[in-house]
Amino acid sequence: MKSTALVFGTFNNPLATAQTRAVLDCIHELTPRLTCETIMQDNSSSKPEASTEPFLAWDRSDMEVLAEMIRSGECRAVVAQAYDLPVPLPEGTDIHCVPARQNPFDALLNRQGLITDELDAGSKIGVLCLRAKNHLQCHWPDIEFQILQGGVEQAMETHLRKSEIDGLIMPAAITEYLGIQAIVSEIFSSDFILPAPGQGALVVLGRSQDQELTEILSPLHSNPSASELAAELAFRRHMVTDMDLPIGVLARIRGPELSITGATGCGSNRISVHGKISEADEVGSGLAQQLLCSPTTFVDLLEAEFPQGLPPEKDDDFEETDARDEGKYVEELLKEEDKSFDLEDPEDTAET
Repeated sequence: MKSTALVFGTFNNPLATAQTRAVLDCIHELTPRLTCETIMQDNSSSKPEASTEPFLAWDRSDMEVLAEMIRSGECRAVVAQAYDLPVPLPEGTDIHCVPARQNPFDALLNRQGLITDELDAGSKIGVLCLRAKNHLQCHWPDIEFQILQGGVEQAMETHLRKSEIDGLIMPAAITEYLGIQAIVSEIFSSDFILPAPGQGALVVLGRSQDQELTEILSPLHSNPSASELAAELAFRRHMVTDMDLPIGVLARIRGPELSITGATGCGSNRISVHGKISEADEVGSGLAQQLLCSPTTFVDLLEAEFPQGLPPEKDDDFEETDARDEGKYVEELLKEEDKSFDLEDPEDTAET
């Protein structure tokens, strides 16, 4: 049998390299005759304009660079954190393989081995997204949870090298890829913090309609993990999460059924649904629809968008009455025959 070379594209940063290597090692073990190669790109996540976006290995602009490598034929596949996938996927790409999912939960990194209950009041703990901050702040209000921007690499720099924080929250699976399990002091169950959609899962992206790639990677593909991921990504699409919103979700295969739990805000507003494994997309979408019908969800998402409170309402037309006679002002308005007025409260018409 003739060997086949499979070229993977990735970025030259520790996490991207480690997760690609993990997949290549599995491919080599399952399909030893398949030759794999890796093409490295310089990572662009250090750009200032990318620093405000929550991500693990790379941001949206980086993902587009890798997608272009796939479309141009420079590489055939890319290993990505499901957490980092944009919605929708880059044009011309598709998911061809979902390896077995790793630990989906979040972990606390602390060099002294302290768990959260042992930290002093006022301790500063770094988190990578608003979801983790909101969930954990409800359980430990005396601890200061700070959102760190720039992905895992920058967060590790802040914690391990600069010692600017007392601990760091990140997905447990990431600590395994980076080989830093020794400084993991605590792993949080979903009772404390629901994972992000796709957390702990890797995917292999390739060109759309590349059926041969799907067949090549089939020994590595996990149907249960793919079903869980499909439900969580469907949930994310319907929750309009193209920004950092405090939502968590976890799907699990329970015997013949798929169970999925989602929450917003601090995680207290939780809803769980069950359905057929073959209808994973519909189950995830249905959960999102139930959450979005809850008034609590509306408040959670609104508070996330306006953390400092809603901006004060302004009525520019009537502010002008300070400088003119009220009667004259009304007369001038009546002369403007083509001008229409929207008297609805702007909050009533805002999209959520």
